[in-house]
Amino acid sequence: SYFYAILHSGKEKNMENKEKIVLKDGTQIEIENGAIENRIQTVIQNFSELEELYEKFTEENLENYIIQNASGLTCATIENKRLDDIRVKKVDTFYLVTFNLVDVDMLEKRVAMLEESQKELKESQNIQDGAIDDLGIMVSDLASVNDVDGGEN
Repeated sequence: SYFYAILHSGKEKNMENKEKIVLKDGTQIEIENGAIENRIQTVIQNFSELEELYEKFTEENLENYIIQNASGLTCATIENKRLDDIRVKKVDTFYLVTFNLVDVDMLEKRVAMLEESQKELKESQNIQDGAIDDLGIMVSDLASVNDVDGGEN
């Protein structure tokens, strides 16, 4: 959804005159002009808008995003950021929200990915081990049935 900036005079300013951030998932958010790589500001009217915005600033969405100028031209393509903190300041009839971003520690990210991959592998191995145990029980049961029958088929 689009957010509208409210000027100090209280009049709405059309988004066409504002920069915007386009997140990895395609979400477009109007931002205050002059955004920098580690600080993005936007205007909200209420805190339900803040919750909606916060949910969009995921590490996945900040893996790759762009900042576009008011004409829709790409000013910057930014990668591998994460949300560090949010600051909210009441200004007249609206709130100015600052999203402070930091670089993702790529080594930490790779280790986390390896740990997750290892966890998935272990879960898969546990399922396979359970299936082998079940097969062993079935074979044992069949062997004991054959022994009761005298081993004849």
